[in-house]
Amino acid sequence: MSKAVSYYDWELSFQRKIDIEKEEVNDNKPINTLGIFKTDFKDFVTNWKEKNLN
Repeated sequence: MSKAVSYYDWELSFQRKIDIEKEEVNDNKPINTLGIFKTDFKDFVTNWKEKNLN
């Protein structure tokens, strides 16, 4: 049970981190935080790095 709670807390904090970054960037394209975990997380991280670190 603790693993599930920990993962849930991590997911919420991860989504909040994205919300904060979205506010700082002030990009007109909203980030769909609910869709992130429906896709392959590794692909999401790769796409995010390509978009934001180049």
